Amino acid sequence: MKITFVGHASVLIEEAGIGLLIDPWLKGDAFNESWALYPPAVLNTDALARVTHIWISHEHPDHLSIPTLKSFSPELKSQIVVLFQKHYDTEIVDWLKSQGFRDAKEMPHGNWMPLSPGIEAVCYQIGHMDSALAIRTLRHTILNLNDCSTPVSTLARLKRQLGSVDLLLDQFSIAGWPGNPEDLERRRAAARDVMENLITDVEQISPRYVLPFASFVRFSHKENAFMNSVVNTIDDVAEKIDPNRLVVMYPGDSWDLDSGRFVGTDTAIDKYRRAWSEVAKQDLKDHEPSDMPRILAAANDRINGFRQNYHNFVLRRVPPVTFYVTDLARAFRVDVSTGAMEVTLAEKDCVVSLSSQAAWYTFAMRFGLPTLGVSGRFTINHSEQAFARLKKLGSAYSSGFYTRKPPRFGLKPRLFEFWWRRRLDVFPQFVRRLR
Repeated sequence: MKITFVGHASVLIEEAGIGLLIDPWLKGDAFNESWALYPPAVLNTDALARVTHIWISHEHPDHLSIPTLKSFSPELKSQIVVLFQKHYDTEIVDWLKSQGFRDAKEMPHGNWMPLSPGIEAVCYQIGHMDSALAIRTLRHTILNLNDCSTPVSTLARLKRQLGSVDLLLDQFSIAGWPGNPEDLERRRAAARDVMENLITDVEQISPRYVLPFASFVRFSHKENAFMNSVVNTIDDVAEKIDPNRLVVMYPGDSWDLDSGRFVGTDTAIDKYRRAWSEVAKQDLKDHEPSDMPRILAAANDRINGFRQNYHNFVLRRVPPVTFYVTDLARAFRVDVSTGAMEVTLAEKDCVVSLSSQAAWYTFAMRFGLPTLGVSGRFTINHSEQAFARLKKLGSAYSSGFYTRKPPRFGLKPRLFEFWWRRRLDVFPQFVRRLR
C-alpha cells in the first residue's frame, strides 16, 4: 500500500489499482480567506491521473475545497468516484454531482464498501458533521481520524471493530479561536488540549505508526496571525509520540507500507522547521472595508432568518450581543428578537470587536458565525457566554436544524437512519445505563 502525503489533511492511498485521494485542498484559502495551506500541497500530474476515488470527510473548506474540486478537468471528474458520508442532508452530494462528478456515492455509517477486489473502506460518522475513514486490504489497515473530536467510547468501539491498525492519521494542532491575543496561557492550554487528544487517540487505537496531519495551515490574515504563536509544531509532536511509531511526511513524500518504517521522517521534520521559521515573513491577507449600512442589512437579514425558523423560547435564550467595528470606529447591537441597529458604545463596552469585512461576512454568509469562530478574526471584551449562544444559534441555522418548521433537509427516513446507525456512539452513557 503506497501512501503519498499531499498536504494538510490530504493523502493519496494506492493499492490494487485504486488511487484514493483524501480531502484534496490544493489551492485557495479557507474560512473567509483566513487560513492558508502551509507548506503548499504537492500533487503532480502523474499522481492526479492515478486517482480513481476521492473521499471528503466533511464540509469544512479545508477538507471540502471548492476551488480545488472546481479546478479538476471534466474528463477527470467523469472518471472519479467521489465518496461522502451518508449524511442526514444530501446537500454536499448534490453539489458534487452539479460540478460534474458523475459518480458520487454515499457511505452509510459503519458499512464496509468494496473499492476493488483488493481494498475496501468504511466511514464512521462523528458528531453531526465530521467523519473518519478506515481503509483495509488483506495486509494493512489505515484509520484516518482527520480532525474528528472522537470520544473514548467511540475510539474503543473502532479498535474492537478494526483490530490491528497499521497507520493512524490524526490532527495535532488548533483549528479555531483559542482566546484573545493577550490571553497567552489560554491559547497555550487550547493547543495542549489538542495534543492530549492526539495522545489519547494513539493510546486507544494503538497503531503501528502515526502520521500527524490536518494541521498544516498558516493563520494568514492580519487579524488572526497572532494564533500562529501557539500552534503545535512537528517538534512538539515528536516530543510526545514514540519515535519508533512516528511517521512525518512532507508534501510530495511517498511511502510503501510494505517496506517498513518510513525513512524520511528526520528529513521531513527538518523541512517543516525551516518552513515554519519563515512564517513571520509571509504576506498577510487583508480585506477592503465594508460599510455600516451593508453590515446592518446583512445582520437584519440573518436575524429575520432566525425569527422565521425558531420559536421565541429558543430566541429568548440568546441575549443581545454588541459588536465594535474596529476600522469604522462604530458599534452595532444584534438582538435576535428585535433586530440589528447601530448604537453608540465604546469598544470596551461591546462584547465583540472585529473588522468591518469580518462583521459583514459573519451575517451575510449562511456559515458566517461558525466561520468567524474558526477564523479567529475577533476579540472578546466581556460576556463571552452571550456571543457563544449566538454562535450556537448560527451553527444550528447553518446546519438546517429549526424548531418553527421541519429542518431544511426535511423529516426523511435518512435523518432517523443517520442517528439510529450511530446510537451506540451518540448515546454511550444512556446505552450503558440500559445494560
